[in-house]
Amino acid sequence: MRHVPALLIAFRGLAVLALLPLGWLGLGGWLAGLLLLATLSDIFDGIIARRLGVSTIALRRADSVVDLIFWLTAVAALALLQPEAMAANAPVLAAAIGAEFLLQGISLWRFGRMTATHARSAKLFGLCLLVGFMMVALDASSAMAFWIVGVGAAVSALDGLAILLLLPRWEADIPSAWSAWRLRQGKPVSRHWLG
Repeated sequence: MRHVPALLIAFRGLAVLALLPLGWLGLGGWLAGLLLLATLSDIFDGIIARRLGVSTIALRRADSVVDLIFWLTAVAALALLQPEAMAANAPVLAAAIGAEFLLQGISLWRFGRMTATHARSAKLFGLCLLVGFMMVALDASSAMAFWIVGVGAAVSALDGLAILLLLPRWEADIPSAWSAWRLRQGKPVSRHWLG
């Protein structure tokens, strides 16, 4: 059981290999299903790791890196599957990807390592990505899909930026900017929201 969280992260890493072929072959239903399974694995890897007491910084960082690679590859897969929809919404995608790289850059500059905040806003963004990308994969309204993605990206980017600027030192699992502010003041932070 102690290896289940790492196996769930590895599943997402291996799922990356299937994303581009599914997009290339036009298998939108399968692509949507894989997005759903990967998101469920992302939700449960952390919950299970904390319940088993095996949640380490290395595991959390691996989770963050795999998530970033997975979602960037999903963008490429959707570009193969629905090139017109993705091109029409390129500004939203560029802003979301740019915001993520900006946050990673700030974290590397300030702390010498990538983020692993796993904030509530990042979880919201993950759900927005799931819903929006599944809609695109299933040939639903791309305008509505990218409105959902854009709102999630904006909320996550603003909260993530505030967290990175407020944190006194690098830490994983910071629920919100308010939590980062409390840490900066030397006050305790409840992390029960993590499961």
